[in-house]
Order: sequence, then C-alpha cells, then structure tokens
Amino acid sequence: METMEILIRNVQIMDGSGTPAFLGSVGMEHGKLRIFRGVEAPAAAQVVDGTGLTAVPGLIDAHSHGDLTLKTPYATASKITQGITTQVAGQCGVSMFPCDPRDPSLLSRFVSGIAPHPEMPENLAASCESAGTFFDWAASLGNPITTRCFVGHGSLRIWAMGYANRKPDAVELRRMQDMLRRCMREGALGLSTGQVYAPCCYADNEEILSLLRVVHEEGGFYATHPRNEADFVIEARAESIRLCREARVPLCVSHLKAAGRGNWGKPHRVLEMIDEAVQDGLEVLIDCYPYMAGNTSLNVSIPPRYFQNGLKGLVEALQSPAEREIIREEMSRPSNYDNYIYNSGGFSGTYVSSCPVFHDAEGMFITDYAKKIGKDPFDAYCDILIKNGGLGLGIYFHMSGDDVAEILRHPLCAVSTDGLIGLPTENPHPRSFGTMARAYRLMVHEQGFCTPEQAIRRMSGLAAEKLRLEGKGFLRDGYDADMLLLDLDAFADTATYENGNGRCTGIQTVYCAGKPVYRGEKGRV
Repeated sequence: METMEILIRNVQIMDGSGTPAFLGSVGMEHGKLRIFRGVEAPAAAQVVDGTGLTAVPGLIDAHSHGDLTLKTPYATASKITQGITTQVAGQCGVSMFPCDPRDPSLLSRFVSGIAPHPEMPENLAASCESAGTFFDWAASLGNPITTRCFVGHGSLRIWAMGYANRKPDAVELRRMQDMLRRCMREGALGLSTGQVYAPCCYADNEEILSLLRVVHEEGGFYATHPRNEADFVIEARAESIRLCREARVPLCVSHLKAAGRGNWGKPHRVLEMIDEAVQDGLEVLIDCYPYMAGNTSLNVSIPPRYFQNGLKGLVEALQSPAEREIIREEMSRPSNYDNYIYNSGGFSGTYVSSCPVFHDAEGMFITDYAKKIGKDPFDAYCDILIKNGGLGLGIYFHMSGDDVAEILRHPLCAVSTDGLIGLPTENPHPRSFGTMARAYRLMVHEQGFCTPEQAIRRMSGLAAEKLRLEGKGFLRDGYDADMLLLDLDAFADTATYENGNGRCTGIQTVYCAGKPVYRGEKGRV
C-alpha cells in the first residue's frame, strides 16, 4: 500500500456536507486529502491516534476583513486559533486593490477608516495595482490562511474618481468596469459594496447595476452591506435583491441584522424575501456573526456628506463650532443614513474598541469616558475622532439575540466573523477570536436547531459550495488538506468584550495544506 505523509486514524469524520459523521482515517499527502472509511488505511510517515476526536474541514470565514491584516502573527492567530483556514475578504466595499499609482495614499487612508492599523505593502502602488498583484504579494508573505477577495466598490471608486460625491462620467464608469473585469479575471470573486461608507454611499443604483453587469459576464457574486440596517433594513435588502435579479448575479447578504430596538424582528421579513427570491431562481448566501454587538469605524455615524474631502475634511468639520452643532443635531434624531450611535441607544451603547493615536478612551463606553473627562458625550466623541485623525473602532450594542438566532437558523446562513483586528495591546471585539466556537455552541447546545454535522457545514462546506471555493470546505479525496482535529465536546469560546483575545478551547491541531500550523494550547508550530 502507499505511504502517506500524515495519517490520522480512528477519528470521527464530519466531511462538511452536513451528512452524518463516520469513523475512518484522514490521510494527507502533498497538501491534499485522502479519506478512508472504516479501519483500513495505508501506512504513513506520521500516524496520529484520533480516538475520541473529530476531524472537520478547515473552517471558512464567510465575511472577513482579513485582507487588511495579512502580515502579523497576531492577526493570523485570530483566525487560526478558532479553526479558520480560509477567509473571504474584500467585503463592505473595502479591498486592498486597486491602487492609483499617482496617489497611493488615497487607498491607504480609505482602508484605515475600517482597520485602524492596516498592514500595507511597502510598495503599495505596485503590490495593490490590481487583484493579481495583490494576490502575488499576499502569497509572498507565507500566511497559511487562504484569502479570497471581492473587489471593494469603495476602493474601485476612489481609484477612478476619488471621494467625489457625484455620478461617474462615462470615462470614469468605463474605467471602473474595465478594472473590475481585470480583477475578476485575476481571481477576485466579484463586487462588494458598503453603502453606508463614503464614497460607496455616493453611488446610485444605476452605477452599481452597471458594475454588476460586468460581474454577471465574469460569473461572479455581489456581496453587499446595504444602505441601511436599521429603520429601512427591509427596503435596503429588497433593493439588493432587485439589483441581483436584474443583473442575474448571485447575492451574498452581508452580516444580516436589524440595528436598534425599534427594528428588532425585521430580519424575519428579510428572510421571507430571501426565500421568495430563491424560489424564483436567485442564488443567495447569507452570513451572520453570533453576537449582539457590531464593530466598525467610530466615524460611521457622522452624516456622509462630511467625507467628501476624506478624513481631513471630516476633522475640519468637527473642529468648526458651527458645523459641530449641525452634526450634533443631526446625529441626535432618526435620519436617512445609518446612524450606528443612534441605533445603539446613544453614546451609552457605543464602546471604544481601539484608536490609532489617542488611546485614553479605549475600553470605555463613550458616556463613561465623557464623565471621566467632564465633557458632554457628543463633545467627547468629537474629541476622540479629532485626536485620532477621524479614525478609530467602535463596538455598537444594537441587535437582538432572538434575531441573531433566527438568522443563524436559516439553511443558507454561513458563519462569519466580520472581524477587525488591531494591535495585540488592544482589546478587539470577541468575534475576532471566538466566532466559530460561539456559533457552534449557540447552534448545537443552546438553541439546538443544528446537529453537529449541520453546524460544521455552516462553518465550512456551505460557503465553499455557494462561492465556488475550489478544493475548500470539505473532507474529500483530492481536496486541499485544510483540516481541524478537535474535541467537539470541549469546543468553546472564551473571548469576551472585556477580554476579546481569549482563545477557543477544544482544538487539538489545525492543518493548512497538510502542515500543522497550530496545536491548541501549545500554540503555533
């Protein structure tokens, strides 16, 4: 018989399909898998006894911003230590490409609005010219995680026309279409939008539809953070469905939620609309993270018009007493844009996660920080943004646990972190380290709407199947040897809002391309 490099014997195998587990052996040779049912298996250079353990596919983060932090061991650890071996990135309209060589700082400043500490290449213009050059740079880093990317509409728009708050002219639109087509032919999955972020929010549906026609021609997908996830979440999600129907493009529903107590329950109607669209032939993938708090930029609650001149223009507006009062009044009431702070019940529901320069407010709700320094919460918030050049991350407590559970229960819902990671000295949202184990615990043990096999499919095979991630998401002969060996009974999250760096328990070994990259509490190998 043949000799394998690694053979894990007598292990329970969950292959990512959702079908019942079976006893067998998993072999790894030249970075690929061999699956053996029963007790017979070939010899191997290294044999691992899997008795009492379960082998599952390397988990897939269906919605990630990991392309922004590929260089550091800390960012990699946030994924590997919870079993993620593949991440789908370039989400919410933000990707690391394309980059305008005439002014590379435009892209770096834009990316910084989402990730306070983005890990940019030294030669940004050359490495991020397009999807192909970015993937080449990413491969050079030796990161064990496989990263697949969408083309971020915001990055694409800035490349073509900066932060201009207007329709693109014919030349600009054609340039965006041509670059989108090029990036997809170089391996990008499709187009993503973040319609609450400037400059994505300046685009009308005609522009998006023009780009989606390219996505259709190239056989890609549309992932969208819609214009509203609060008062108008139903209307915004209906708009995304309509655009995908018209363009004949599969839809990825990014981090489905309803923000603000008055909107809790609305995901039920959104899920009904999705089911109706699927029955009519639309391909759909939903992603969701198992937490009731979101995490994004601190500046996202500022009215979008203040970003027309980038972060510099935003800071100048906050420094103007007259403009500050206009912003204060607008942020204090319902509006036609997605005001995260308002939807979180105000500054008492807004937690400062990390800041790039001024750190005094980190780890505090804004109301508590304001009390500490003796200022009005709005003025304290403005001061935080000014001192950080308009940047910083906030955690927003604005979702319902019942909604989260209903979304995760849907058979088209894949688990995602939507994680944003900063420096090791900062405290991230617990989803950055704990998502997969928390989702498993919620789906299998607390809510009981998934079998263990079905839960693993939601974290692996489902996203691989829907996004055509070749070689990923399943334990099958010839697939990439990305795999977890774990004690499912002990698989649990320890990350909290107070300690977002807590590692998941129950994972014995994580393999990427047939190589062990993490051994539970023993750490990286």
